[in-house]
Amino acid sequence: MSGTILVTDTLFIGPEHVQALNQAGYEVVRLEESSATEEELISNIQGKVGYILGGTEKVTPAVIQAADQLRAIVFTGTDWQSYIPGYDHATQKGIVIANAPGANAYSVAEYTVMLILLMLRRGLELGSTGTTKFLTTGSVIDARVGLIGMGRIAELTARMLVGLGATDVVYWSRQAKPQLAEELGIRFMPLEELVQTADVISTHTPESAGEILTAELLKTTKEGVVLINTGSRETYSLDGLHDLLYDQKARAAFDFPIEDPRFDELTADYWFYSNGQTAYNTFEANKIASDMATQSMLNLLTTGNDDYRVN
Repeated sequence: MSGTILVTDTLFIGPEHVQALNQAGYEVVRLEESSATEEELISNIQGKVGYILGGTEKVTPAVIQAADQLRAIVFTGTDWQSYIPGYDHATQKGIVIANAPGANAYSVAEYTVMLILLMLRRGLELGSTGTTKFLTTGSVIDARVGLIGMGRIAELTARMLVGLGATDVVYWSRQAKPQLAEELGIRFMPLEELVQTADVISTHTPESAGEILTAELLKTTKEGVVLINTGSRETYSLDGLHDLLYDQKARAAFDFPIEDPRFDELTADYWFYSNGQTAYNTFEANKIASDMATQSMLNLLTTGNDDYRVN
């Protein structure tokens, strides 16, 4: 085997992974961009037999069209369709795609729980970022925590919450999981009822699921509800979310900023966000994702098959 593999960003694929690819006969070329433009990708994809997508760039149909030797793409996360919108074109050209499901599930779940605790215990208001000196707060022990979606991350979040003593964890998903619910002592609940009754709502759905929390649905939330999002921007109606926060009827913590000037006017008491997506980014998660991506790339280039192939 021989050829060149493109790796974007510097977060994934360490020296040991480069060595494994080199030993298999492949040269590794790195584009040290975390969000390469379409033009940069078109220029760099030519002549590459493999592409490990380690940044947040979008692999558009134009990029796929420019790929003259590409045989395999591996995404270092889970929501691959959001980052490879040209996947239909890739499939038509015989380019196989794999992802790394579950690699960062623990780190995202951990960050989710951190945000839940931060907002429930009113850490921003009671700390140096606020002015409040004394305030009795809620706790996961006496809160109904509603999870929207029940994939790997939501499952781990539920396990962590139950481990902390939460006794009222409910979830909605397009597919119920009764065995998991029985194991953890959590309950499936229709979406409308969950939204109306939960003290905390944490969303864990991919971009492809689209808008789930519409403006009308958000109007039905409890006064003072805490909204947590370590999933997709697409899950929320931004109009509905802003109205709740502006009227101080809810508080929210998201793992990314929202590029809408209306949100810049909100105070930290009601609106917290990560400066850039950070929930997934731990040393251990990056190592696991790199291990998975490297092995998947070798499998795809050798046989065209892999346990994590998605097309």
